Amino acid sequence: MLRVHDATDGSGRRRVRSLIVAVFVPVVIVVGILASAVLGDGGTDRPTVLPTPALDAAPAPPALAPPGQDPELAPAPPVPPPVQEDGEPGPAVSPEADPSPEPEFSTDFVPDGARRVDVGSGARGAAVFLPLRTAGRPGPVVIFLHGWVALDPRRYGPWIAHLVQRGTTVIFPAYQTKPAYDTITPLANVLAGVRLALEQVQLAPGRLVTAGHSAGGALAADYAAVAAFDDLPAPAAVFCVYPGRKLRHLDVPIPAANLAAIARGTRLLVFAGERDTAVGSGTARRIIATATHADTTLKIIKDDDVDEHSAPRSFDGAAQRTFWAPLDALVDATADASATAGAP
Repeated sequence: MLRVHDATDGSGRRRVRSLIVAVFVPVVIVVGILASAVLGDGGTDRPTVLPTPALDAAPAPPALAPPGQDPELAPAPPVPPPVQEDGEPGPAVSPEADPSPEPEFSTDFVPDGARRVDVGSGARGAAVFLPLRTAGRPGPVVIFLHGWVALDPRRYGPWIAHLVQRGTTVIFPAYQTKPAYDTITPLANVLAGVRLALEQVQLAPGRLVTAGHSAGGALAADYAAVAAFDDLPAPAAVFCVYPGRKLRHLDVPIPAANLAAIARGTRLLVFAGERDTAVGSGTARRIIATATHADTTLKIIKDDDVDEHSAPRSFDGAAQRTFWAPLDALVDATADASATAGAP
Protein backbone atom coordinates (compact mmCIF):
# COMPACT_ATOMS: atom_id res chain seq x y z
CA MET A 1 0.00 0.00 0.00
CA LEU A 2 1.26 3.32 -0.91
CA ARG A 3 1.19 5.84 1.89
CA VAL A 4 1.39 9.44 1.20
CA HIS A 5 2.36 11.74 4.09
CA ASP A 6 0.76 15.08 4.09
CA ALA A 7 3.25 17.76 5.08
CA THR A 8 0.45 19.71 6.73
CA ASP A 9 -0.25 16.90 9.23
CA GLY A 10 3.44 16.75 10.39
CA SER A 11 3.52 20.44 10.95
CA GLY A 12 0.43 20.21 13.13
CA ARG A 13 1.95 17.55 15.26
CA ARG A 14 5.02 19.68 15.81
CA ARG A 15 2.81 22.56 16.91
CA VAL A 16 1.04 20.29 19.40
CA ARG A 17 4.35 19.14 20.86
CA SER A 18 5.53 22.74 21.16
CA LEU A 19 2.32 23.68 22.91
CA ILE A 20 2.67 20.79 25.36
CA VAL A 21 6.27 21.81 26.12
CA ALA A 22 5.28 25.44 26.54
CA VAL A 23 2.57 24.51 29.05
CA PHE A 24 4.27 21.60 30.86
CA VAL A 25 7.70 23.13 31.50
CA PRO A 26 6.41 26.20 33.42
CA VAL A 27 4.16 23.90 35.45
CA VAL A 28 7.17 21.77 36.41
CA ILE A 29 9.11 24.89 37.38
CA VAL A 30 6.26 26.18 39.54
CA VAL A 31 5.85 22.80 41.24
CA GLY A 32 9.58 22.71 41.94
CA ILE A 33 9.51 26.15 43.49
CA LEU A 34 6.57 25.19 45.72
CA ALA A 35 8.28 21.97 46.80
CA SER A 36 11.43 23.88 47.63
CA ALA A 37 9.47 26.31 49.81
CA VAL A 38 7.68 23.49 51.62
CA LEU A 39 10.57 21.05 52.02
CA GLY A 40 13.38 23.58 52.34
CA ASP A 41 16.49 23.92 50.22
CA GLY A 42 15.34 21.79 47.35
CA GLY A 43 13.70 19.17 49.56
CA THR A 44 17.00 17.69 50.68
CA ASP A 45 17.61 16.12 54.10
CA ARG A 46 19.96 18.84 55.34
CA PRO A 47 19.33 19.88 58.95
CA THR A 48 17.56 23.14 59.54
CA VAL A 49 19.95 25.94 60.52
CA LEU A 50 18.81 27.68 63.75
CA PRO A 51 19.49 31.34 64.50
CA THR A 52 22.73 31.98 66.42
CA PRO A 53 21.98 33.07 70.04
CA ALA A 54 23.16 36.54 71.02
CA LEU A 55 26.37 36.52 73.05
CA ASP A 56 26.89 38.48 76.27
CA ALA A 57 28.65 41.75 75.73
CA ALA A 58 32.40 41.44 76.11
CA PRO A 59 33.81 42.98 79.31
CA ALA A 60 35.15 46.47 78.95
CA PRO A 61 38.93 46.59 78.59
CA PRO A 62 40.88 47.89 81.56
CA ALA A 63 41.39 51.62 81.79
CA LEU A 64 44.52 52.70 80.03
CA ALA A 65 46.65 55.68 80.80
CA PRO A 66 46.47 58.48 78.23
CA PRO A 67 49.29 58.52 75.70
CA GLY A 68 52.51 59.65 77.31
CA GLN A 69 51.28 59.03 80.88
CA ASP A 70 52.87 56.52 83.24
CA PRO A 71 50.60 53.42 83.36
CA GLU A 72 51.05 53.41 87.15
CA LEU A 73 48.98 56.59 87.21
CA ALA A 74 46.02 55.02 85.41
CA PRO A 75 42.78 54.73 87.43
CA ALA A 76 43.08 52.11 90.16
CA PRO A 77 40.60 49.23 90.52
CA PRO A 78 38.10 49.27 93.39
CA VAL A 79 39.51 48.31 96.79
CA PRO A 80 37.71 45.71 98.93
CA PRO A 81 36.48 46.85 102.33
CA PRO A 82 39.06 46.49 105.11
CA VAL A 83 38.52 44.50 108.27
CA GLN A 84 38.77 46.44 111.48
CA GLU A 85 40.73 45.14 114.43
CA ASP A 86 37.53 43.86 116.03
CA GLY A 87 37.05 41.50 113.06
CA GLU A 88 34.05 43.29 111.60
CA PRO A 89 34.05 44.76 108.08
CA GLY A 90 35.04 48.39 108.03
CA PRO A 91 34.02 51.09 105.58
CA ALA A 92 35.08 50.92 101.97
CA VAL A 93 38.49 52.43 101.45
CA SER A 94 39.30 54.39 98.34
CA PRO A 95 42.86 54.62 97.03
CA GLU A 96 42.83 58.27 98.10
CA ALA A 97 42.50 57.16 101.72
CA ASP A 98 46.07 55.95 101.76
CA PRO A 99 48.52 58.52 103.05
CA SER A 100 50.16 60.46 100.26
CA PRO A 101 53.94 60.70 100.28
CA GLU A 102 55.06 63.04 103.03
CA PRO A 103 58.29 65.00 103.52
CA GLU A 104 60.81 63.62 105.95
CA PHE A 105 60.96 64.91 109.53
CA SER A 106 61.97 68.51 108.92
CA THR A 107 64.20 70.60 111.19
CA ASP A 108 63.42 74.01 109.75
CA PHE A 109 59.81 74.49 110.85
CA VAL A 110 59.57 76.95 113.75
CA PRO A 111 56.21 78.64 114.41
CA ASP A 112 56.10 82.32 115.31
CA GLY A 113 56.66 82.93 119.01
CA ALA A 114 58.46 79.63 119.56
CA ARG A 115 61.94 78.28 120.06
CA ARG A 116 62.63 74.84 118.67
CA VAL A 117 64.85 72.20 120.23
CA ASP A 118 65.46 68.85 118.54
CA VAL A 119 66.34 65.81 120.65
CA GLY A 120 67.33 62.25 119.78
CA SER A 121 67.53 61.02 116.20
CA GLY A 122 65.52 59.06 113.69
CA ALA A 123 62.38 57.37 114.94
CA ARG A 124 63.41 58.01 118.56
CA GLY A 125 63.77 61.74 118.09
CA ALA A 126 61.38 64.59 118.78
CA ALA A 127 60.96 68.30 118.13
CA VAL A 128 60.17 70.51 121.10
CA PHE A 129 58.42 73.84 120.50
CA LEU A 130 58.86 76.14 123.51
CA PRO A 131 56.73 79.32 123.79
CA LEU A 132 58.95 82.39 124.08
CA ARG A 133 56.48 84.43 126.14
CA THR A 134 56.47 81.91 129.00
CA ALA A 135 60.15 80.97 128.83
CA GLY A 136 61.57 79.89 132.17
CA ARG A 137 58.18 79.19 133.74
CA PRO A 138 56.49 75.81 134.22
CA GLY A 139 53.43 75.41 132.05
CA PRO A 140 51.20 73.00 130.17
CA VAL A 141 52.67 70.51 127.71
CA VAL A 142 50.95 68.74 124.82
CA ILE A 143 52.49 65.58 123.35
CA PHE A 144 51.28 65.92 119.78
CA LEU A 145 51.32 62.62 117.85
CA HIS A 146 51.04 62.84 114.06
CA GLY A 147 49.24 60.55 111.64
CA TRP A 148 50.95 57.70 109.83
CA VAL A 149 54.01 59.00 107.92
CA ALA A 150 52.96 62.65 108.48
CA LEU A 151 56.47 63.16 109.87
CA ASP A 152 56.84 66.81 108.98
CA PRO A 153 55.43 69.03 111.77
CA ARG A 154 54.46 71.54 109.09
CA ARG A 155 51.58 69.19 108.26
CA TYR A 156 50.02 70.38 111.53
CA GLY A 157 51.88 73.69 111.58
CA PRO A 158 48.96 76.11 112.17
CA TRP A 159 47.60 73.95 115.00
CA ILE A 160 51.02 73.67 116.65
CA ALA A 161 51.53 77.44 116.28
CA HIS A 162 48.14 78.04 117.88
CA LEU A 163 49.05 75.94 120.91
CA VAL A 164 52.44 77.61 121.34
CA GLN A 165 50.93 81.07 121.09
CA ARG A 166 48.59 80.14 123.94
CA GLY A 167 51.61 79.38 126.11
CA THR A 168 51.66 75.59 125.65
CA THR A 169 54.86 73.65 125.01
CA VAL A 170 54.43 71.10 122.20
CA ILE A 171 56.44 67.87 121.99
CA PHE A 172 56.27 66.38 118.49
CA PRO A 173 57.80 62.86 118.46
CA ALA A 174 58.96 61.47 115.10
CA TYR A 175 58.23 57.86 116.22
CA GLN A 176 58.95 56.45 112.74
CA THR A 177 61.12 56.86 109.66
CA LYS A 178 60.35 56.27 106.01
CA PRO A 179 59.48 53.90 104.54
CA ALA A 180 57.14 53.40 107.49
CA TYR A 181 56.21 49.71 107.52
CA ASP A 182 57.09 49.06 111.17
CA THR A 183 53.91 48.93 113.23
CA ILE A 184 55.46 47.22 116.27
CA THR A 185 57.89 49.83 117.65
CA PRO A 186 56.03 53.18 117.31
CA LEU A 187 54.93 53.27 120.96
CA ALA A 188 58.45 52.45 122.22
CA ASN A 189 59.76 55.17 119.91
CA VAL A 190 57.23 57.66 121.28
CA LEU A 191 58.34 56.91 124.84
CA ALA A 192 62.01 57.35 123.93
CA GLY A 193 61.42 60.66 122.18
CA VAL A 194 59.22 62.03 124.96
CA ARG A 195 61.74 61.06 127.64
CA LEU A 196 64.45 63.10 125.92
CA ALA A 197 62.09 65.99 125.20
CA LEU A 198 60.97 66.33 128.80
CA GLU A 199 64.56 67.08 129.77
CA GLN A 200 64.15 70.34 127.86
CA VAL A 201 60.75 71.24 129.33
CA GLN A 202 59.47 72.74 132.56
CA LEU A 203 56.22 70.82 132.98
CA ALA A 204 53.77 72.15 135.53
CA PRO A 205 52.46 69.31 137.73
CA GLY A 206 49.31 67.72 136.37
CA ARG A 207 49.36 69.74 133.15
CA LEU A 208 50.37 67.12 130.57
CA VAL A 209 47.95 66.30 127.74
CA THR A 210 48.46 63.75 124.96
CA ALA A 211 46.78 64.40 121.62
CA GLY A 212 47.00 62.62 118.31
CA HIS A 213 45.44 62.14 114.90
CA SER A 214 44.94 58.82 113.09
CA ALA A 215 47.71 56.42 114.19
CA GLY A 216 48.79 59.18 116.56
CA GLY A 217 45.31 59.16 118.10
CA ALA A 218 45.65 55.50 119.02
CA LEU A 219 49.19 56.07 120.32
CA ALA A 220 47.99 58.97 122.48
CA ALA A 221 45.75 56.54 124.38
CA ASP A 222 48.52 53.92 124.49
CA TYR A 223 50.95 56.43 126.03
CA ALA A 224 48.43 57.19 128.76
CA ALA A 225 48.19 53.47 129.55
CA VAL A 226 51.93 52.76 129.84
CA ALA A 227 53.59 56.04 130.89
CA ALA A 228 53.57 55.38 134.62
CA PHE A 229 55.12 51.95 134.10
CA ASP A 230 57.97 53.59 132.16
CA ASP A 231 58.64 56.30 134.76
CA LEU A 232 57.14 58.99 132.57
CA PRO A 233 54.46 61.48 133.60
CA ALA A 234 50.95 60.27 132.90
CA PRO A 235 48.63 62.70 131.13
CA ALA A 236 45.72 64.36 132.86
CA ALA A 237 43.78 64.27 129.59
CA VAL A 238 43.91 62.46 126.25
CA PHE A 239 42.50 63.65 122.92
CA CYS A 240 42.19 60.97 120.20
CA VAL A 241 41.14 62.38 116.82
CA TYR A 242 39.99 59.83 114.21
CA PRO A 243 42.24 57.13 115.72
CA GLY A 244 43.24 54.07 113.72
CA ARG A 245 45.60 51.13 114.00
CA LYS A 246 45.35 49.61 110.52
CA LEU A 247 45.34 50.92 106.96
CA ARG A 248 44.93 48.67 103.95
CA HIS A 249 48.59 48.89 102.92
CA LEU A 250 49.81 47.66 106.33
CA ASP A 251 50.03 43.93 106.97
CA VAL A 252 50.04 44.19 110.77
CA PRO A 253 48.07 46.70 112.87
CA ILE A 254 49.65 48.82 115.59
CA PRO A 255 49.27 46.73 118.77
CA ALA A 256 46.96 48.19 121.40
CA ALA A 257 48.17 48.75 124.95
CA ASN A 258 46.04 47.63 127.87
CA LEU A 259 43.90 50.75 128.06
CA ALA A 260 42.34 49.60 131.31
CA ALA A 261 45.64 50.77 132.84
CA ILE A 262 44.81 54.42 132.10
CA ALA A 263 44.54 56.07 135.49
CA ARG A 264 41.13 56.55 137.03
CA GLY A 265 39.76 60.02 136.37
CA THR A 266 41.88 60.68 133.27
CA ARG A 267 39.77 62.64 130.82
CA LEU A 268 39.62 60.73 127.53
CA LEU A 269 37.97 62.48 124.56
CA VAL A 270 37.69 60.45 121.35
CA PHE A 271 36.41 61.68 117.99
CA ALA A 272 35.37 59.58 114.97
CA GLY A 273 34.38 60.99 111.58
CA GLU A 274 31.13 59.88 109.99
CA ARG A 275 32.73 59.90 106.51
CA ASP A 276 36.15 58.68 107.58
CA THR A 277 36.80 55.97 104.99
CA ALA A 278 40.42 55.48 106.04
CA VAL A 279 39.95 54.00 109.52
CA GLY A 280 36.24 54.16 110.28
CA SER A 281 35.04 54.30 113.87
CA GLY A 282 36.11 50.83 115.05
CA THR A 283 39.31 51.92 116.82
CA ALA A 284 37.58 54.90 118.45
CA ARG A 285 34.84 52.68 119.84
CA ARG A 286 37.33 50.10 121.07
CA ILE A 287 39.35 52.75 122.91
CA ILE A 288 36.21 53.88 124.72
CA ALA A 289 35.17 50.29 125.51
CA THR A 290 38.54 49.22 126.92
CA ALA A 291 39.59 52.35 128.85
CA THR A 292 37.36 51.22 131.69
CA HIS A 293 38.75 53.51 134.42
CA ALA A 294 39.04 56.73 132.42
CA ASP A 295 36.41 59.44 132.16
CA THR A 296 35.50 58.75 128.53
CA THR A 297 33.56 60.61 125.86
CA LEU A 298 33.02 59.45 122.28
CA LYS A 299 31.83 61.97 119.72
CA ILE A 300 30.89 61.11 116.13
CA ILE A 301 31.59 64.14 113.93
CA LYS A 302 28.89 64.54 111.27
CA ASP A 303 29.84 67.91 109.82
CA ASP A 304 30.58 67.45 106.10
CA ASP A 305 33.37 70.02 106.33
CA VAL A 306 35.41 68.07 108.88
CA ASP A 307 34.20 64.46 109.11
CA GLU A 308 36.67 62.89 106.67
CA HIS A 309 40.05 61.54 107.73
CA SER A 310 42.40 64.33 106.70
CA ALA A 311 40.29 67.16 108.13
CA PRO A 312 42.35 67.52 111.36
CA ARG A 313 45.29 68.67 109.22
CA SER A 314 43.33 71.62 107.85
CA PHE A 315 43.14 74.96 109.61
CA ASP A 316 39.95 76.66 108.48
CA GLY A 317 37.25 77.84 110.83
CA ALA A 318 35.45 74.49 110.89
CA ALA A 319 38.65 72.65 111.83
CA GLN A 320 39.47 75.17 114.54
CA ARG A 321 36.00 74.85 116.09
CA THR A 322 35.92 71.06 115.82
CA PHE A 323 39.48 70.10 116.81
CA TRP A 324 41.43 73.04 118.20
CA ALA A 325 38.80 74.32 120.63
CA PRO A 326 38.26 70.96 122.44
CA LEU A 327 42.02 70.51 122.91
CA ASP A 328 42.30 74.06 124.25
CA ALA A 329 39.55 73.23 126.73
CA LEU A 330 41.36 70.07 127.87
CA VAL A 331 44.60 72.03 128.39
CA ASP A 332 42.79 74.79 130.28
CA ALA A 333 41.01 72.23 132.47
CA THR A 334 44.37 70.90 133.66
CA ALA A 335 45.12 74.36 135.07
CA ASP A 336 41.89 74.32 137.04
CA ALA A 337 42.57 70.82 138.32
CA SER A 338 46.12 71.76 139.35
CA ALA A 339 44.86 74.82 141.19
CA THR A 340 42.27 72.73 143.02
CA ALA A 341 44.83 70.07 143.92
CA GLY A 342 47.20 72.72 145.30
CA ALA A 343 44.57 74.51 147.37
CA PRO A 344 44.83 74.10 151.15
